[in-house]
Amino acid sequence: RLIRMLSSVPSNAPTPRKLTDEILQAVTQLEQQCPTPDDEVLAELAGNWELLWTAQDPNSAESKRGAFSWINPLENQSYSNNPSGGEISSSGAGGRANPILPREIQDTLENLGILEPSGRKDATGDDSNEIGGGKSTPIRSSQAIDMNRSRVRNVVSVELRRPLPVKGSLIVDVGFKPNRSDERRIDVKFDSCRLQLQNSPIDITFPLGIVGPTGWLRTGYIDDTMRITRGHKGSVFILSRTAKRRG
Repeated sequence: RLIRMLSSVPSNAPTPRKLTDEILQAVTQLEQQCPTPDDEVLAELAGNWELLWTAQDPNSAESKRGAFSWINPLENQSYSNNPSGGEISSSGAGGRANPILPREIQDTLENLGILEPSGRKDATGDDSNEIGGGKSTPIRSSQAIDMNRSRVRNVVSVELRRPLPVKGSLIVDVGFKPNRSDERRIDVKFDSCRLQLQNSPIDITFPLGIVGPTGWLRTGYIDDTMRITRGHKGSVFILSRTAKRRG
């Protein structure tokens, strides 16, 4: 049911409120039926993943904590912000597939033609950016989890249109350790951020050191193909497995 709903979500475009509510309801139901025992969840994280969809769950206690809860670069797998404040926007939209910036900023850049918009039909009427459509999207968020090294690498690939067409990537390296009291949770710390632009001399790494954000991620559902993870500020992430690796 969840995969069927996600198939109707346009990539990198706001999800209608009704569909967002239905997806979050399906997420909660799946979390109650997770086939993976608690003590096996972390081992199952190992491998490569791709972010399908994310939103802040307004019903979660975490989404209501703190005056700066709208800032959540930590728990978003694409190192970006979800819809503001965990609330549904005035446009009636909720979740979003693969955001890379806060909604207001990303929408503005798309409207100005700087950032390649997606989730729209091309000249032939084909929605080439639909999740699961098998075609490339201007923005793609992927994640590699190495359990042996206790490392996570998040990669956001993006295409810019102006002033010149540019393809680049943002690479974020994260360290983690298992939580002592919750077998489904890892405590994380962001270590560095790297910006690369293809066919250019730009390749810059920003060590985050002691200022690197910290927090936690808890996986409520995981199987051989899909994972549902929640972050410490109320975010919900749905990811598909692209490769599995033991250890």
